Formats: sequence, C-alpha cells, structure tokens
Amino acid sequence: MEDPLRNVGFVRMRGPFFAREDAWNAARAVLEQASVGPRLAVIGDFVIPPLNGPPSREFQTLHLDFGLPLVPVVPAEVARFTALYATADTAPSDAVTRLVPIRALVARRRWADRDELLRRFASYGCSHGAWDNSAGYVEGSFARIIEAALGEPPVLPSVKTHPEFLCGTEFTSLAAEAEFFAHRDLHLDSVQIEVCLRPGELLIFDNLALAHGRRGTRRPGELNQRVFGHPALPVEDQLQLRDQVLEAFPPSLRGRKATPEPATGRTLRPGAGAARQVVADKAVP
Repeated sequence: MEDPLRNVGFVRMRGPFFAREDAWNAARAVLEQASVGPRLAVIGDFVIPPLNGPPSREFQTLHLDFGLPLVPVVPAEVARFTALYATADTAPSDAVTRLVPIRALVARRRWADRDELLRRFASYGCSHGAWDNSAGYVEGSFARIIEAALGEPPVLPSVKTHPEFLCGTEFTSLAAEAEFFAHRDLHLDSVQIEVCLRPGELLIFDNLALAHGRRGTRRPGELNQRVFGHPALPVEDQLQLRDQVLEAFPPSLRGRKATPEPATGRTLRPGAGAARQVVADKAVP
C-alpha cells in the first residue's frame, strides 16, 4: 500500500478520535508503519492556544518546529514529525493549517552550490542567529532559511540588533509573507496546501519536508500538538538531516531557471469539493 507520509509528507486521519490519547496512539502507529527509522521520542506536547490565554492572532508564519540545524555544534532537540489533533468536543473552526512542500517550492529558481549555501547559512547565523554564536545556528523561520540561502542583504530583523523582536513576527499579514516569497521568485500559492481539521480529526506531517503555518484564528484549547523527534541528537546526525533538506535544492537546477509548473495550491476543507485520494481512513492530496 502506498505510504502517504513518505510520498506526500502528511497524513490526515478523519477518526473521529474522541480521546486525545487515542489520536496520539494513531499517530504513533502511522510513524511506525512508515518505518521512519529508530523509534522517535515525544519532545513536545502543546495546547494551541493555551486554555487560559487569548485566541491566537489571525495567522501564523511558515516555520519548522524546533528549527532546522543549519550550523549545529552541540547535541540538540530536533523535531521530525508533528501531529495536530482537533479536540473532539470543540466547535468547528474555520482556521486552516498551511503546508508548503519545501522541495516543490525551492525547485522553481536558481540556487548556489552546497558549499556556498553552507557558507551563507554560517554568515547569516552570525548576524541573525541566536545571541550566543557558540550554540551554533538553528533556524525555525522558513523565510529566514530562504533569506540566508539566497545570500542577499537581509531585510528581516535580527534579534542581535532588535532585542525586542519575537520569533514568528517577521510579517504583519499573510499578504506580506506571500510578497516576501514572491519577490524572490517563490510563489506560495502554487504549491501550498491548506487543511481544515474538523473536531476529532488528526493531521501528521513531516516537519523537515513541509514548512507549516496557519490562516485564521484559533480559540483557546482548540488544537493539541505533539512533536516527535530526537531529544539530544548528536551533531553528526543533525548534519545528515540538514543535508537531506538541502537536497531539495537540486544540483541539476543550480545555474539555470526551473520551468514553472502549473499551479497546484489547494484546500482540503469539509464540503469544499476539494479532490483527494483516500487510502483507508487516511486522506491525502
């Protein structure tokens, strides 16, 4: 049977799952069926937004949970897969999870060779990374990863020069984020997938193959998130994962323009008539 987690990077399970632990057990079963390597640990459990807090803002920028180790120097937590569970007793939500396949997006323009990319990441980390350079450079913002890879003068704020800056506030709107990418010949709407989870549904996706964010506001306690990964991954293993991501910048396209593909952006939404292929109780695009 085709494995959607490996082939397309995510699995949507309709359930419905009435208990959170049932959803997490189903997520674990999907990971084991996909043979994703050594058994992954749970490195994060979150309620989004927190139960006693305010609603979320109206969007979330594209990111990779726990960040991509671009210049790792110490063992660190690395997220491999993220599971999102919409609480069964919550009211239906219009908020959607945005998924952007990294390989499909970056294949649309020219990139430097691997050695130059690594040099650019190191340079960008020195100017825009964490306060302490001795900790290496791990980046969660997808826009920053792209800005670093391009090697152009940075336009995004740096925590080193703007101490008040908060990660995830690079853009004031979805339109501003889309404009940032489009200005760099990367058109999000050509590859972006939107998934609207109904109460009791579960979404599992590859955190290093898909950048993700949100469109719409979530109510406190609406979503549960579990992150599977490595609690203290050695530097050499972090380098291997980083290089797997860099393979999305294909050598055959370095030095020449990629031929644009037809737009494939789509929304998976109950009742919206979005085409999808269903494998057992897993829906994939």
